[in-house]
Amino acid sequence: MKYIQLTAILLFTAFIATAQTNNHYIEAVGQTTYKRDVKHYEATIRIKSTSPYGDETQLTIEERKALFFENVNKLGLNKNQVRVADTDENVTPKTPIQHVDYMIETTDEHEIEKIISLGKINSWSYKLQENVVYRPLANKSNIIGQALKDAKKNAAVIADVIGKKIGEVIVISDFNYEDTLDSAYYTKEERTYRIVTRFAIK
Repeated sequence: MKYIQLTAILLFTAFIATAQTNNHYIEAVGQTTYKRDVKHYEATIRIKSTSPYGDETQLTIEERKALFFENVNKLGLNKNQVRVADTDENVTPKTPIQHVDYMIETTDEHEIEKIISLGKINSWSYKLQENVVYRPLANKSNIIGQALKDAKKNAAVIADVIGKKIGEVIVISDFNYEDTLDSAYYTKEERTYRIVTRFAIK
């Protein structure tokens, strides 16, 4: 399996190298695995002032908010975990409140199902989104260093094939977006960090 993966990387690298119009450098892909540290899980629940179903339309937005917090308590969640979300209010001074969005956070991955269920109180409550938020990388320079070492190894293989040697690094392109939020249903703490590095040819 490792041989197949390396072959795929080398073929991709070779394609990039031969596709360049400038024959004074080689580009190589480098990668390494790293782990993310979960900061918290979060979900946004919307409480609407209107509903198309039955007697629920008779409830005011305040009554619905009260029911929401009753359910927070019934599920054993702390009301301090709940705050008004930073979303568009959909309100003007001349119109009544259309909805209220609540953001609920937890550091316990087992609580996220309870939190999401708050969006199923009735037809006027529903989940907008759920995410897992990671802490910033504390050792990013080390991670990039390992990926660079891998890129250098792959570039050296290509250079050897064409009878050349690699020189200094010209440019590094980083294709990682580690700050992007993931779904709380998809908590993958081990990631692959990839860079594309351009080396001068001696």
